[in-house]
Amino acid sequence: MAFFLFALPCLGQAVPSHSSCAPEPLTTPTRWGGNELIEIDMRNHPVHALHGVVNWPDQPADGVLLQVFKRSPSDPLYSKQDQAANPPVAACVTGADGTFSFTLPQGEYELRASMGKGMNVTLVFLSVKRGWHWPRKISIQMHPGT
Repeated sequence: MAFFLFALPCLGQAVPSHSSCAPEPLTTPTRWGGNELIEIDMRNHPVHALHGVVNWPDQPADGVLLQVFKRSPSDPLYSKQDQAANPPVAACVTGADGTFSFTLPQGEYELRASMGKGMNVTLVFLSVKRGWHWPRKISIQMHPGT
């Protein structure tokens, strides 16, 4: 019984693991900035685990908010949904090395990277599938607004 009570708080949020990305409350709003959205569609390259690095410009990016949103395969690539109606399932802020790693169940997700302050928001659409392995880390390059 003690194990069940200990594990219960972890069921609500997929947690960052094996990186310097510090957990962030799921209620933290996206840091909108810049004037464009950068969209990367990786759904045709399923991954077994969600991990990688955020860079700006050629070095690891510190302080980037990463949010993971559950998506449906039929969802359009991007639709600005109310974050209160569709809260993230995980969130963290990158450390000095810019790395991130999330343990997520199989499914479709949107990984959103934001910094605010005139920086464009980057959206990565991906599929997590057990038995699949995309051999590369996900690399996100942050870009200033124009």
